[in-house]
Amino acid sequence: MTPQQSDYSDRRRHMRVPLGMPVRVHFAGHQMPVTVEMRDISHGGCYFRGAAAPASARLAFGFVLPERRMCVARGRVLRVDGNGFAVEIDRSNETFTDFLTDLSGPVTAPKAA
Repeated sequence: MTPQQSDYSDRRRHMRVPLGMPVRVHFAGHQMPVTVEMRDISHGGCYFRGAAAPASARLAFGFVLPERRMCVARGRVLRVDGNGFAVEIDRSNETFTDFLTDLSGPVTAPKAA
């Protein structure tokens, strides 16, 4: 791990959960969605691998759970690297929130320093 990666990881407020799941992403201003791999996810954001993204782009994404419930969220691109892009989630539906809680537990407030 490089010092830059370590510094970035230290700023995260929520635990990341590895996934490796295909997700449809719709970028604002583009008609065609792209399918990418959601490599990991947390209550605050996620990382997508397999496509390039414009820095600061607004986007929406979603996936269907096995019981046919639809998880949808939207946010903005925070970081782009050679493998994919990181997204800050700013809105999601209840099914998405429930999915995250099942994976990682409830959201807890960050501890004061």
